[in-house]
Amino acid sequence: MSAKGSFVIQNGTIVTADRLIPNGLVHIENGWIVGVGEAGSMEVPTGCEVLDAAGAYIAPGFVDIHCHGGGGVWSWEQPYEFALTHLKHGTTAILPTFTYNESREQVRDGLRTILATMESSKPFVETIVGIHMEGPYINKKYGAITSPIRPVDPQEYGEILRAAGDRIKVWTLAPELDGQDVFVTEAAKYNISLSVGHSEATAEQIFRFVPQGLRIGCHCTNASGITPSPSRYGGTREVGVDEAVLVHDDIYAEVIPDAEGIHVRPLMLKLIHKTKGTDRVIIITDAMPDAGVDKGDASDVNWNHLGHLAGSRLTMDKAVRNMMVHAGVGIVEAFRMASLNPAKVIHMEGQMGSIAQGKRANLLLIDEEIRIQQVILHGQTVNL
Repeated sequence: MSAKGSFVIQNGTIVTADRLIPNGLVHIENGWIVGVGEAGSMEVPTGCEVLDAAGAYIAPGFVDIHCHGGGGVWSWEQPYEFALTHLKHGTTAILPTFTYNESREQVRDGLRTILATMESSKPFVETIVGIHMEGPYINKKYGAITSPIRPVDPQEYGEILRAAGDRIKVWTLAPELDGQDVFVTEAAKYNISLSVGHSEATAEQIFRFVPQGLRIGCHCTNASGITPSPSRYGGTREVGVDEAVLVHDDIYAEVIPDAEGIHVRPLMLKLIHKTKGTDRVIIITDAMPDAGVDKGDASDVNWNHLGHLAGSRLTMDKAVRNMMVHAGVGIVEAFRMASLNPAKVIHMEGQMGSIAQGKRANLLLIDEEIRIQQVILHGQTVNL
């Protein structure tokens, strides 16, 4: 199917934001959804092309807001190849994500590469919808850190903001570091969603930035600390970053659901989902370059050369399947967490994240195991 023209997808079960529509029909014109409902509930133009879902689920494309690499490449070095790798696995919107280990020069060059790619006319480049800066202003005590962490530098973040501005959709930081108040004030001018991560901030230090855009708890239960540590009272637990994220109604909780339950234990996934609710959990991959690469083993976690856990080898189709298995959630809930919630947190839910009239036709045909049968990006079938 082409992005130009009119066609319908029929004979499948539509996964909407709140329910399933059996025997569903999605009408697409010029890359946009113009109708959604049960077959027979709407008129289809005579001669309209038909894509037969053949009983598959018709679901929204995944939105991955935290992904460092895939297909053997880093997202900021070869963003186009990176995005195509994840597109094959159903991710129709992605944020190339810097780690906290790149030098100032590497960040500068990477931003130029990503922005130039986004502005190119390459097929399916629309998959890249923005940038995630994970660092460099994080706490050196937390994470698979292999290079010195830089202090908060107004000259550096000013340069980054001038270069990328509102193309930066997410910026992860440790609120407890000196200089973050001024930085957050500058980032707020670009409507950037802030993420607390690699941090031992107190609840008060985290909550003070919510009015300025702190909306995300970065990969919950990973690289997060507690202050004071050890506890003030023997045998008790202090409130840490993860607990603060769980308590605050306006903060989304990112989770990395790998198959082995290493990043987040299955029972912990259930706890996070039960506490935050479906509307405040976001499934991410935190993928590294080996994501989407056959390494000859079934593991979907990644370890660095020091033996530290460092992201994953997940693609979103696998992450969603794992979430359904570990947390016991259904397909409607899973797609809210993998599509609509991440679209909301980056202020793009008006364009994507669910199957609804007026949104981009970013769609998947999948089976009940979340195996990808067909990807549709902006109304164009993807054959990669």
